[in-house]
Amino acid sequence: MVSIADISEAVQNVVDILIHAADNTIPKSSPRLRKFRRPWWNEACRDSYRNQKKCWSIFRRYPATENLVAFKRARAFARRIRRRSQRESWIKFVSYIASSTSSKQLWKKVKAANGVYKEFSIPVLNTGHASYSSPLDVANILGQTFAQVSAVDSYSPAFVAIKNRAERMPLTFSSRQSFPYN
Repeated sequence: MVSIADISEAVQNVVDILIHAADNTIPKSSPRLRKFRRPWWNEACRDSYRNQKKCWSIFRRYPATENLVAFKRARAFARRIRRRSQRESWIKFVSYIASSTSSKQLWKKVKAANGVYKEFSIPVLNTGHASYSSPLDVANILGQTFAQVSAVDSYSPAFVAIKNRAERMPLTFSSRQSFPYN
């Protein structure tokens, strides 16, 4: 026979083990999306931008000529720092490019320089009556839809006549090598 204290302790142990296993296997995510910084943004840019915002808030609260001049100087300095950082980042990016650089890596860097990042989302396809999330189901639904749209029933009779006439004409294609797709 198990006493009440032993049962609650055993239940607590099981709960702790389940929570520990879930913490180790289920990835944590935040409800907020990540804010991606541009690759040229550095501490100097951050500090100069903070100073610009600080001068702006002072000028906004106390609109005096010396505060306006201070804000304009801070804004010009922040712009100068930002442009210098962009220039250095661009030089670094261009020196990274070589003949062995793939186009995928190149476009990834270009998009990152522009601040365009692709957020991963689980692909879900919603039809009129169901939702499909597995890649095989999504591929099958897309294939069925494309087959339905490309079927002869979707075209006008005039287009079908022209299409049939064009498909009856033989192709004159000559190649020096025989490939499996020829």
